[in-house]
Amino acid sequence: MKKLVRDKIPEFAHYATYRKLAPAEIEPALKQKLIEETNEVLAAKTETNLIEELGDVYEVILAYLKYKNVDQETFLNQVNKKRALKGGFTKYLEMNWEEK
Repeated sequence: MKKLVRDKIPEFAHYATYRKLAPAEIEPALKQKLIEETNEVLAAKTETNLIEELGDVYEVILAYLKYKNVDQETFLNQVNKKRALKGGFTKYLEMNWEEK
């Protein structure tokens, strides 16, 4: 199985082989890792596990921002602009509509 792993995994997981991704492989690998970690959030059974998996999603987002050369301040400014315009997700509203 091929997948993006955390930077220190090769130091203690000697049962696998590792290689540095080619530039064209990085963005697809980050997208796939984001999906993988998001699925682990969905599967979390305990609060502790949920927090751990959300942390993994956060780490992938940070890696993606670094890959795209977007600093956290710029990113958070964009997040805040969108929140000011459209709100966040804290009112827990659900929309139901039918496509016409």
